[in-house]
Amino acid sequence: MNSFIAAYRNEWNKLMSRKKYIVFLCIGAGICLLWAGLGQLISGFAGRMSGFSIALTPTPMGALPLFLQIIVPFLMFMGVTDLITVEASDNTMKAMISRPVERWKLYFSKITAIVTYAALYLTCVFIICVILNQIFGSPQGFIEILVSLASYVLTLVPLAILAAFAALIALFGRSGTLTMFLLLLAYLALNALPLFFPVLYEMLFTSYLGWYRLWIGVLPGAAKLLHMLVIVLSYGVVFFTAGSLIFDKKDY
Repeated sequence: MNSFIAAYRNEWNKLMSRKKYIVFLCIGAGICLLWAGLGQLISGFAGRMSGFSIALTPTPMGALPLFLQIIVPFLMFMGVTDLITVEASDNTMKAMISRPVERWKLYFSKITAIVTYAALYLTCVFIICVILNQIFGSPQGFIEILVSLASYVLTLVPLAILAAFAALIALFGRSGTLTMFLLLLAYLALNALPLFFPVLYEMLFTSYLGWYRLWIGVLPGAAKLLHMLVIVLSYGVVFFTAGSLIFDKKDY
């Protein structure tokens, strides 16, 4: 356990030492602030024209789809590329695997560090949106905020599956640019396939990024929930097992 914690701290420090991740965190906050500013301008103009007040301030639940479906996956792909593909191409992975830590723990620590960054990013978005909405929008009650928080926490499960998938793909990348291109192409393809083949919707793990809607609304039957959980967890087990086995056998 101590070796995993040490490896995780090292991976997290490497991720945070790259200034671009701090910059993207600030950009996320800036998007929320810009959204609130534009919302105030538009609602003020619409109110003067129609006499009705329109609230366009970003709520935690209103902002979640944008960050969950687009921004956070992009940042996770970038993190996977830096911690796996780039380290392999720069020959810095040799130093990592020479340390007294099992390879699967090192591989798991990389995925955990990336998911932690996604959690940090969503936490910042949640806090900023709650503050902006309480000040400029329609103030929410404690229960509404708690439900929103639960929705953000629930997204971490499918995001962890996405991180494991991205790590598996990154193991085959030869360069950072190529890996990012492959990951973005695969992500777009997985999201586009259900549009042409609806039968695939419940079979693809990317369809469950928005599964928090099922948990905060009217819950489906127990059989449906069990089926959904089995699919999500099965993808996670397959992606992580395949990735850790390949990482263990890979010659760096």
